[in-house]
Amino acid sequence: MRVKGKIIAENGTFPFEVLKTGGGVSLRVELSEEPFEYSTDCNCLEPLELLGLLLPAIEEEIGEIKGVFVEEVVEEKRSPLEQLRGVLWGKRFIG
Repeated sequence: MRVKGKIIAENGTFPFEVLKTGGGVSLRVELSEEPFEYSTDCNCLEPLELLGLLLPAIEEEIGEIKGVFVEEVVEEKRSPLEQLRGVLWGKRFIG
């Protein structure tokens, strides 16, 4: 799953992207100088949960956050073989 959007702060607008795969979740926020990046190999978090947990750290970089806007959510479909693997390994996925 890929989630794209913008964080609106007192110092500007900062695009973000969160990517969730079978291997984990990663976040990238485009800041003025260099990006804020974080990833974890735990795929138990949903993309917006990870963003919410990291908002205080991002706020330290960009100033007071006024809002977070999600612009695009792309849920990647799994092949029937990948779905079967998930069921066999105890991970239920419908899609």
